[in-house]
Amino acid sequence: AADALFENGAVEVIATSTHGVLSHPARERLSDSRITEVVVTDTLPIPQDSRFDKLTILSIAPLIARAIHEVFDEGSVTSLFDGHS
Repeated sequence: AADALFENGAVEVIATSTHGVLSHPARERLSDSRITEVVVTDTLPIPQDSRFDKLTILSIAPLIARAIHEVFDEGSVTSLFDGHS
């Protein structure tokens, strides 16, 4: 898929996933692909031997903290997802 995007003019291709299940041989395929960057969250542990240079892992801790804060302050958890922080 990344090759098709590049062939049609893409300058870079960034793959994203909420839950990065980097099972064999996903790590090798992603690492060896033309994909520029792979971005996942830390909702699943990613062992050191499954990590590679193109991989970026984003923490969901701030989102969870904000959700807890909203619940305890009788705020709106929905507000986390409406684009208005």
